Amino acid sequence: MMNGVNTIGYFAKEVALKVDINTSTLRQWCLAMEKLDYTFERNDKEQRIFYESDINMFFEVKREISKTRNRDNAIKTVVSRYLYEKNSEKTSSVRGYEHDNVVISVQELERIIERSVNKAIENEREIMLEGFERRINNAIEQRDLKLVNQVRKKQNDEEQKYLEIAATSEVKQSFFSKWFKRN
Repeated sequence: MMNGVNTIGYFAKEVALKVDINTSTLRQWCLAMEKLDYTFERNDKEQRIFYESDINMFFEVKREISKTRNRDNAIKTVVSRYLYEKNSEKTSSVRGYEHDNVVISVQELERIIERSVNKAIENEREIMLEGFERRINNAIEQRDLKLVNQVRKKQNDEEQKYLEIAATSEVKQSFFSKWFKRN
C-alpha cells in the first residue's frame, strides 16, 4: 500500500521503538492484521515498510488492548475500522465487469440520499404551491362572482327603484293634471 510519494517509510525496529513495544510483538500484530486483509508495503527483500498511518494503527491497537485486555479483539476492531474508513474514501467504482455491484463511499451515499430527499421535498413543495394557487384562484373567482352578482343586484334594485319613482311620479302627474284640468 503506497501512502504517497513523499511519505517516509520505517522498518520494524523503528516502529517498535515509537510504539513502545518489542519487535516480536509488532511482528505478531502484523501477522494478525494481515490475516484480516490488512496489507503492509514490502521492499525488495520482502521486509515490511511502515508509514505514519500504519504506526497510528499500532497505537490504536495498543489502546484497544489496554481497554479490552484481548489482543485479537483489539486488532479486529482497529483493522475493521480502518477497512471501513478505507472503503468509505473510495469513489464510485465497479468491482468487476461480470458484476453489477457498485461500491460507493458513505459520504457519496449520504450525498445521493440528501439529493433525493431534497428533490422529493422540492417536488412536494411544488405540488403544495400548485394546490395553494388553485385554492387561491378559486377563492378569488368565487369572490369576484359574488361581487359581480351583488353589483348586478344593486343595479337591478336601483333600476327598480327608479322605475317605481318614475311610475309614481307619472301617477301623481296624471292625478294632478286630471284634478287641475277639471277644476
